[in-house]
This record gives sequence, structure tokens and C-alpha cells, in this order.
Amino acid sequence: MEQNQHLSTHNTTLPVNMIDALPFGNTRRSRNEAKYSELKQSIRLRGVIQPILVRPAADRFEVVAGYGRLIISRELGLNDIPVLIKPLSDAEALEHQMEENLNREGLSLIDECKAVQQLSAFYNGDRQAIADRLAWTIKKVNERIEILKCCDEVLDCVIDGSITVGHALLLAPFSTKLQQGTLKKIIAEKWTVSYLRERAAKGQQYLSLAKFDTTNCNTCPHNSAAQSGLFGIEEQKAACSNLNCFKEKTGEWLESRKAELADQYGTVLLVQQIADSDRNTVDAVTVGEEQFSTGCLACQKRVVLIDDRLGRALGSTYPNQCVDAICFNKCVNALSTDSVDVEEAAIELATPIDVDNANSDGVKDTTKPAAKTDKPVSCIVPKKVIDTNKAIMRETSASLLMPQEHFQLAMSYAALKRLCTSYKALNETLGVPTHFEATIQAALRVSLDDLKTEILNVTQHLATKQCDQTVSMTDIMISNIGFVENARSVAIEKWTPTKAILSEYTIGSLSALCIKAGFDQAMENKKAGSFAKAANSGKGKFIDTILATPFDWTHFAPDEYLALIK
Repeated sequence: MEQNQHLSTHNTTLPVNMIDALPFGNTRRSRNEAKYSELKQSIRLRGVIQPILVRPAADRFEVVAGYGRLIISRELGLNDIPVLIKPLSDAEALEHQMEENLNREGLSLIDECKAVQQLSAFYNGDRQAIADRLAWTIKKVNERIEILKCCDEVLDCVIDGSITVGHALLLAPFSTKLQQGTLKKIIAEKWTVSYLRERAAKGQQYLSLAKFDTTNCNTCPHNSAAQSGLFGIEEQKAACSNLNCFKEKTGEWLESRKAELADQYGTVLLVQQIADSDRNTVDAVTVGEEQFSTGCLACQKRVVLIDDRLGRALGSTYPNQCVDAICFNKCVNALSTDSVDVEEAAIELATPIDVDNANSDGVKDTTKPAAKTDKPVSCIVPKKVIDTNKAIMRETSASLLMPQEHFQLAMSYAALKRLCTSYKALNETLGVPTHFEATIQAALRVSLDDLKTEILNVTQHLATKQCDQTVSMTDIMISNIGFVENARSVAIEKWTPTKAILSEYTIGSLSALCIKAGFDQAMENKKAGSFAKAANSGKGKFIDTILATPFDWTHFAPDEYLALIK
């Protein structure tokens, strides 16, 4: 898609056989057959009146919105169809598609759930971002994600009307086996939502499946085995009949577990939030050692999924899940292209493993060496790290630029011009830019005398008209640091690893940082295995080890930090 971003949006007609489906398909899973027949009859008589939305894709096009009209055109044997061509990224295409489908009648609740699931991959599980983008309440997003815990049989029954959404929400927290068994009774005995709620409240959970500490459960009256003898709970028989208490304690355990996983991965999502088709297990074998150790480990798109459904699957984790399918496929293809003797390997579906007993990055050991390339690694850096890098670079820029008279006057002129947008500059160079940042850069390109003259004129003109606009001084200071010749070396010297800065990284990000800096080799040279041991000691101890180990960081700064210098 990148090669098409320069194309403009325009209306035209295209041959039907030049249009393909999007790689991720249509968010709508079901369709109203009666309305579909009406639309087909209308197109048969009048043709397609409303253009479908397509995006360029190499030498062809992909349909973003208007699947029904395209399918009908093919069924009727039409050669051409009116289209609106618009360059769109995958995220933008999915959002356009959802907006069209959601703003019409006939999209089922399950379709909405699946669409929210797809958006979760794009927004890294940020539910508030999804709600904001769709103009929904956060409650609406949460409910649709909750329903996705239901097994396929339950979802199908919601679609065909055999049960209601209320039934599905009550079944969602339980295991697939329990959902399937209860579903049959709901349909056969025609249970109401109220009756199901009563039955669910009286349900039991085996304490052997509990993840929390069950010591206090030994003497609890809600424990079915509390009176069975003096030897405590019989593990296979003891069951808790206070489901609300069981859920509450399970919830507390899950929050604690998520906090532990967040130190290593940064982002922890529920397993149903991301569809199997939107995630891939990433490791050194699939993308290469260099890409994985210095890119994927530090990337916020590498997440861990956890199962919060009651039952045997509770607490199961799926580590090293890449939720950026586009980047994942690029990295896999790049490795295949650059590796001469690499065998084709099938990518396994993620299976739950015990993260605590895995190595520091959750990757299975392999005797097969991964190919190494010289290509830049792909990585989406966490926002906290980016913000900290920008703050440091802004301070560096200020220390370099503010002592210079030319920059001081350029800032003054831009500030005055911002308050007086109707002012027409005398100097031709200053007459073009309209934005605050561009005005500063233009002012730095004119002579000091011309700039001083312009400041006098704009000051005089300022009294006649005033207006304002929002600007980002952080971005402005960073974008202008390049005007100083030694900016890069000063910026590198300015960056120093501190506890506050390192705490913003995940364990994987810290490992990648140390590898790039050569810190890992410095530790290994002193004592073999010391770096791996430190990386496996937990985030807090890992940071303490990094700060306590003598190492010259003077000539190093993170790539994502230095990338801010344009």
C-alpha cells in the first residue's frame, strides 16, 4: 500500500474483474436476504448508482466498502462498476469498512463483536481508542469483547435467534464445555435470562482449578468438602458454591498476573480480544535472530494473551504474539529472501505455555541457527519510551539553539506571526509558510537583518488583528535541532540510562537495548552467562544490575531516540 499513498482520491469506473477482496475480508458475516434481493433487482434495472469504495493494490484494486454491490454486479454479469478510489492503509480500510457497515441496518451484534476484535489488533487492545474511533461508549466495546468469550455454538444461536444476547453474556465467563452443555438446556427447556442468572449464581467451581490461594477455603461453609474430615480439602471433590467470591478472588489473581506479564511484554490482552487470524507467534526462527532480539523484543506489537475464562484454561498464557500481521509477514518474507540455505518452515499456531518456566523472552530453544541480515529491524517503540526520548531531545535542542541570536529572533517572529496570521511578509521566503514550525524554519534561512526588519513590521501589524492556534513546542524544538552541526553527538551524550528511563521499557526492550549498546558482551566478557541471568531475574533486578555494572554509555543512545533528529 505504501507505493500508492501519493495517489489522489477520485471517482471513476473500473472493470469488475480488476477488483479483489481485502486481505482481511468483510467485517459483515451475515446479510438480510430479503434486502439483498431488493438491491439485486434494483441493480438489474438501473445499474449500480452509488460507487463502491476501493483502494489501489499494486496493479489492481481492493474493495473496502460495497461488497454487496460488487458481488451482485458479478452475478449479473456486469463488466464495469462505479468506484471511488482512495489510498488507504489496512487500519484505515478496516475503519472505513466498519463505518459503512455499522451505519446501516442489518449488521448483527456478532458482526460488531468480530469487527471490534479486528480493531483490537490495530489499536493494540486499547479499548478506549476503539470506543473513541467508533463513537461508542466503553461499556459497549467491553460487552462485545465479553461476548467473544462464547463458543461458536453460542454465537451461532445468538445469530439465529435461539438465545438472546443476555444469555450469551451470562455464559461468556465459563468454559467451552460448560457453555455447550448449558446451551442445550437453555434451548430445550426454554430458560429465560432471569432463570439462567439464578442457575449461574448457584453454580460451583472446583477449587482444584483455582489460581488464587485456597488456604482460607478449607473452613469456608461454601466449600463442599469443608465437613468431609480433618484432612482438609479433597482436591478432586472440593467445590466452591459462592461463585461471586470465586470470581472476585480470580479477578484479583488475574490483575496480579497481568502486572507481572506487563513487565516483560508491556501489553497484556485477553485471549478473545485478538482473533487467531490477527496474531502470529514470533521468534528468532520465524523472523531471524537479529530482527527478533533487537526489534521484536522491544516492539509494543509483541504482546502476551491470557485466558480469563473459568475452568481449566484459566490463566493460560500465549506469549510472543505479534498483532501486526503486515509487519510480521514482511519480516518473514525478508528472512526468506536473505537466507540462502534456510528451509521452509510452517508457522505453528500459538499454544498455551507456562511463561514462568520459559526463558526470558518466552521463546522455545532451537538448535537451528537463524539467519542474520544487515537490514534495519522493524519495531514499534512503546509510547512512554518515545515521549521520554522526545523530552530529552527537546532539552538538548534548547541548550544548543537558545544561545543563538538567529534562533531567538526566529522564535520571536514565528510567535508574532502566529498571533497575526493575516500579516503578509515582505521577504519572499517568509511569505510561503503558514504553520508555526515552518515559519521558524523559514526564518532561520533568511539573513539576520531581513529577519529583524520583518519582526518590526509584524509587530506593528499585530495591533490590527489577532488569532491563535495550537502548536507543539516539543516537536518544534526537536525538528530544529538539525540546524546545529554537532547536534547528534551532543544528543548522544545527553542520553543517560537512569532508573526512571529504564523502568519505561519492558524486559524484552531492555534486552534489545543492552544488545545494541554492547552491554551484554561487556557482562559476558566478565562472567559467562551473567547477562542471561540478569535478564531472567525480573525487571527490577535487571534494571539494578544494568545501573550497577560499570559500562561506558557515553557514545550510545537508542535508535528510536536518535531517529528524532531529522
